[in-house]
Amino acid sequence: MDLALFKKGNFVIKIKNKQIYLVVLLALLFQTAYQGNIVLTTLYAVHLHAHSAFLGVIVALSAVFPMLLAIYSGKFTDRIGFKLPLVLGMIGCGSALLLPFIVHNQLWILLVSQSLFGLFQIFTIVTIQNLVGALSNSKNYSKNYAILSQGTSIGELLGNVMTGFAIDHIGYSFTYVFLASLAIISGLVFLFNLVTVPKYEKKTQVQSEKFIDLLASRNLRKTFITSGIILTGVFLFSFYFPVYGRSIHLSTSLIGLILGANTAAYFIIRLVMPRLSAKLSEMHLLGICLLMSSIGFALIPLVKNFYILAGLSFVMGLGLGCCQPLSMSMAYHFSPKNRTGEVLGLRLAVNKFAQVAVPIISGPLGGTLGTLPVFWTNAALFIYGGLSMFTPETPDKIKSEISEKTP
Repeated sequence: MDLALFKKGNFVIKIKNKQIYLVVLLALLFQTAYQGNIVLTTLYAVHLHAHSAFLGVIVALSAVFPMLLAIYSGKFTDRIGFKLPLVLGMIGCGSALLLPFIVHNQLWILLVSQSLFGLFQIFTIVTIQNLVGALSNSKNYSKNYAILSQGTSIGELLGNVMTGFAIDHIGYSFTYVFLASLAIISGLVFLFNLVTVPKYEKKTQVQSEKFIDLLASRNLRKTFITSGIILTGVFLFSFYFPVYGRSIHLSTSLIGLILGANTAAYFIIRLVMPRLSAKLSEMHLLGICLLMSSIGFALIPLVKNFYILAGLSFVMGLGLGCCQPLSMSMAYHFSPKNRTGEVLGLRLAVNKFAQVAVPIISGPLGGTLGTLPVFWTNAALFIYGGLSMFTPETPDKIKSEISEKTP
């Protein structure tokens, strides 16, 4: 049926079953602000002569609140629906980005800004993922999550490119205003009901509110562990490959091209994911992608040739680019009814823990033993995660039927 997506006075635009694309577009705008904030804040801190330790504190602060509060933000979504968390998260993030514009040339304001940005962005991330699941049915879960991942990938690219140009042409302070406007505009769309979202339905039965109960589900445990492994791989590659590249005397330009091959693979694999998902189960496809990524981690520290490294980076990107939306889809798939937001929040908490812990743990390890043990340890984790995906699914009591969650 036709669904009204925009409504202002007597002006209504109707698009047939396309609200998922508008939601992804708004997620893309927010992701552009999110990724641009990372680039802008790093460059602005360097411009203000910040010590490298200070940059580490900024990174930690931006991830600590999401790690600690992601589960509660998911519960918040489950209890009150989608609109308020999205409005709060997007406008809150935009407001946090305005602080460096208001307080010029002060490093301490970056600590405040990034802490608040991390606090508010958890509502947006979890709620968008939950909303996409609510707008899906048993036949298009994987497709819609692939569309969301593709949109956020485009947002990451735009955030990097547009922020660089904006700094050169309008300066650091006004670039913060530009990025803040993207986040705030997205929030205003939801605030003024310019996009329709499923109405919140109250729980029909009393359910346990302890998140530890979710871990009783073998399939959910497997999803959480796998999600942590995936993000660990993403961060280790971003963190350690430049170190390895410099150790074999590659120029920064060549290192950038190899990393670019990885990003390009993300776009390509997510374009064909719906077809792959139609032929293979989510678990089996995820297992194949994890094993594919393990090849890159195992072979990269043994190779010094630029072209072979670029090829391995591309292969790894095909696997990682497929893994992330699949783990998101599986988290929603195996979650109990009315606790989908909590499950996605727990998944995000695991991911953010990896974001905080991995560089701290792997840094001393790499400094002592070199990069080879780091890459091979991660290859072993990916092999373990990949093989675990080929074990039979279990009919957990906690799992809800997909048809019950279909709007």
